[in-house]
Amino acid sequence: MKRTAFIILLILPILLLNTQPVLSAPPAQETIAPSIFIQSPREGQALQGVELLDGRVRGDGFTQGKIAFSYAGAPDPTWFFIADILPGDEGGAQTSFKVEWDTTQITDGNYDLRVVAEYNDGAAIYELIPNLRIRNHSPVETATPAPVSDDSTTDQIPTSTIEPTAANTPTPLPPNPAEVQSGDLYQVLRFSGLAVVVLFIVGGIYWQIKNRDRR
Repeated sequence: MKRTAFIILLILPILLLNTQPVLSAPPAQETIAPSIFIQSPREGQALQGVELLDGRVRGDGFTQGKIAFSYAGAPDPTWFFIADILPGDEGGAQTSFKVEWDTTQITDGNYDLRVVAEYNDGAAIYELIPNLRIRNHSPVETATPAPVSDDSTTDQIPTSTIEPTAANTPTPLPPNPAEVQSGDLYQVLRFSGLAVVVLFIVGGIYWQIKNRDRR
């Protein structure tokens, strides 16, 4: 009985040495793709007085955005600044914006509205609302289209055009000396197992010699 227990104790550390420790990795977080949604105004809408520019920017790593306008259909448009969009206090990867635009400061005519969003990896996207009709001093030709209702139960992700920008190459972080790697843990277990095997072998030899002396 003692010999069987001794053999089991010798084999157990060897089995432990041949077992690779499995480290469970943390679950990967879902990445939210960059997008811009403009609730109001809509394409072709007639604007008068102070209009509310309402929308949201989504995507991980959003850093800043800009709202601007230009003359509609210009082949090489010049964009006139309206307002900045900064990451809000909502948390997560969504930033809502509500900006008042005083159209009385602009000559009546047709204009394009653009919202640009920039991200910390160097990417930039924009959403364009074309052919807005400012009619403060001239008659409105047709009825103003109603803004699209924002259904909170449906996640609307518009198609945004990616501007060609130079991609920033991320600089890898230096290794953390305090981080325990799987290879280090395996080496510790291997060394501990070898030490246990040596102790059991020495103890077994000592036990055999002691029993012979008693006989």
